[in-house]
Amino acid sequence: MKVKHTTAVLLSLAIGLFQSCKTKEKDVIPVEEGYVLGFRAQNGAATSSENDADYLLTVKTLMSGTISSTGNGIEQNGWCYYTHTGGTYLVQGYQDNNAVGYKVENGLLVEKGRFAFERMDCTNEVGDNKTLVSIGAPWGGGSYDCNIQLIDMERIEIASAKKHPLYFASATDSAKTRLNMWPTGTYVENGKLYVAFYPLNGTSWETPLTDTAYVSIFEYPSLSYIKTIKDTRTGPIGYYGDPTCIIKDENGNHYTLSNTSVNSGFTQSTKPSGILKISAGSDEFDKDYFFNVEGTSGFKVLAAAYVSNGLAVARVVKDDPSFGAWGTFSYSGLQPCKMVVLDLIKKTVTEVADVPMHGGQYKTPFLVENEKVYVSINAGTEKHIYQIDPKTAKGTKGAKIEGREIQAFYKY
Repeated sequence: MKVKHTTAVLLSLAIGLFQSCKTKEKDVIPVEEGYVLGFRAQNGAATSSENDADYLLTVKTLMSGTISSTGNGIEQNGWCYYTHTGGTYLVQGYQDNNAVGYKVENGLLVEKGRFAFERMDCTNEVGDNKTLVSIGAPWGGGSYDCNIQLIDMERIEIASAKKHPLYFASATDSAKTRLNMWPTGTYVENGKLYVAFYPLNGTSWETPLTDTAYVSIFEYPSLSYIKTIKDTRTGPIGYYGDPTCIIKDENGNHYTLSNTSVNSGFTQSTKPSGILKISAGSDEFDKDYFFNVEGTSGFKVLAAAYVSNGLAVARVVKDDPSFGAWGTFSYSGLQPCKMVVLDLIKKTVTEVADVPMHGGQYKTPFLVENEKVYVSINAGTEKHIYQIDPKTAKGTKGAKIEGREIQAFYKY
C-alpha cells in the first residue's frame, strides 16, 4: 500500500519512533485529535469511478477547509468497506478480498494486522468493543449459503465462521424458491444475532419477492439458526452496499428501513417504503407499529442515523425512471437523493433545508456527534460535508471534499 505524509518532518518522526521501539515497519500516518475518515478519491472522469482509489486519512475538523488525499492518508487497494469497534478501524477490500486493521497508538495511525476473506458484504459491531459480525453474500447464483463470520478485532482475524442460508423459501413458491438472500443489516441482542436481507436472483439481479420484510435470527455466538421473522406491511429491509438500514433508539428498540426503490437496485416495488419496529428484548416485529414513510411523504427511505427523542436523520429517494435502475449509486450527474428528518414517534417526515439533492451514495455513512449528524453530499460539481440539526431540520455546509465522497466517519 502507498503511504503519504503531510511533511518530511512528520515522516522522519514516525520512522524514528518505530525504529526506537524496534517495531516492524508498517503503514502509518501521524494523527491529532479529530476524525478518521474513509475517503474515496476521484482519479477518473467525473461520471465514472472506475479508476478511483480509497484512502484512510485523518482530519482535525469536518466543518472547514478542504479534505483531500493529497499529501495525506494511507492508500488502499481499490474500493473498500469500513467498520470500526473498540478503537480499531477495519478496511475491507472490495476488489482484493483482504482486510486490514488500523489503530491509533502514540499519536500515529498504524496497521495492526490483516487477513484474507472469501466474502464480507455486511459488517457491523456486536457491542462488546472487540468483535465484528460479517455476512458474506452468495454471488452469481451458485451457492445459497451465506458465510457468517465473527471477527476478533484485537487479533485482527476471523475467529469463527459458519455457512448457512439466511432463509429457506417455501416449496410452494415455485420458481421463486431458489433465490439468493443478500444481507443488508445486523445487530446482536440477548444472545441472538439478527440479520436483515432481501431476496434476489444472483445471476440476473432481479428481485421477484418484494412484498415482505425479512429478518433471520441466529444464536450468538454459536451462529445456529433459530428462525426467520416476516412482515408483509412493507418490502425487504435495506439494499445493496451495506447501508445503515437498522437503527437503535435510547430504549433499545430497533427500527428497520425498507425501500425497494428501483433507483437502488430493485427491479420492482410492490409495497410502500416504511419502517418496522422490533422492541427491546423481542424477537418479533411489533404488530402495532408501522411508519409508512412513502405514504406520508412520497419518498422511499434508504438509510438513517438515530439521534435522540425519536428523531433520526435519513437519506431518501423518490423513484424516478429517469434516474435509472441504479441511480442512487450513479456519479453521472444525477441527484436523486434528499435528506430528511424522521420523527419515529409522531411518524412525520420533514425535508432538511439547505442541503442539496445529491447522488453517488454507495455506502451512505453517517456520524452522530453532539446531537448533530454529519453526512457526505455529492451534488455533482460540488462535494461537501454537511452538518444536520434534526431539531431544526436545517443543514450547514462544512468542509469541501476534494474527491468523490467520504466512505466512513469516525471520531477519534
